[in-house]
Amino acid sequence: MEVINQYLETYINNSFIRFLMILLLLYLLRSVIVKWYQISKNRRTPDNFIFGINNVFQAFLFFVIFIFFFSLFGIDLKSLATSLSIVAAALVLIFKEYISDFLFGLYFGFAKDFEIGDYIYSNDIKGKVVELTLFKTKLLNDDDDLISIPNSKIFNNEIINYTKKDSRLLSIDFQIYINKVKSIEHLEIELVKSLEDYFEFLVPNSFNLKIVKMEKDSIDLKFQYQLKKFDQDKMKQIRKKTVRCLLNNISKT
Repeated sequence: MEVINQYLETYINNSFIRFLMILLLLYLLRSVIVKWYQISKNRRTPDNFIFGINNVFQAFLFFVIFIFFFSLFGIDLKSLATSLSIVAAALVLIFKEYISDFLFGLYFGFAKDFEIGDYIYSNDIKGKVVELTLFKTKLLNDDDDLISIPNSKIFNNEIINYTKKDSRLLSIDFQIYINKVKSIEHLEIELVKSLEDYFEFLVPNSFNLKIVKMEKDSIDLKFQYQLKKFDQDKMKQIRKKTVRCLLNNISKT
């Protein structure tokens, strides 16, 4: 009995040492690749490639832990694979969405559809891409809310990348009661005047107040302007200034 205990203890210790060595090798490999990429691209902040490498590292880490767990019980991996193949189809159906999110997470890590810092539109949400994980993409919207969207939903829906598209023409849609408007021309002048502090960032004569729809008591309007270059922070500031001008204008009437 003592011999068996010594054998088991030695086996477990050896398995644990091998497990630690593999983890150390994976960590060193990941660190070397990330460092080489940062030096070669002269980048200090994380981007898609670094998030992609981290996601691959996490996937390998899960796989190594899975193998180590079953090796502790002396289970033959070939026999395990044969047994799991029987229920593999059922597992794929149950975890289909998670598997899709995982695969698309790996894809987004190395693809150029959008990158960290890009301002995109997907699933009726606009926001800045701040993080790519194995299962979700995180966006920071205009209200500074952090929104996590499953990777499969982004992949299977329309993506508009405003940063790469260099879409500088921006607009604010709003509805106002007719009795609150002196005239469309007067409202447009007030809106343009409210943005005087930002004229250096805006294309001259790009302002336009359009009537989208007229109803019995209200008007749907669209106020448009164009930035000289895409800047999310300036866009948020200008939008905030315009909305406040609208509220002030309405409260005066």
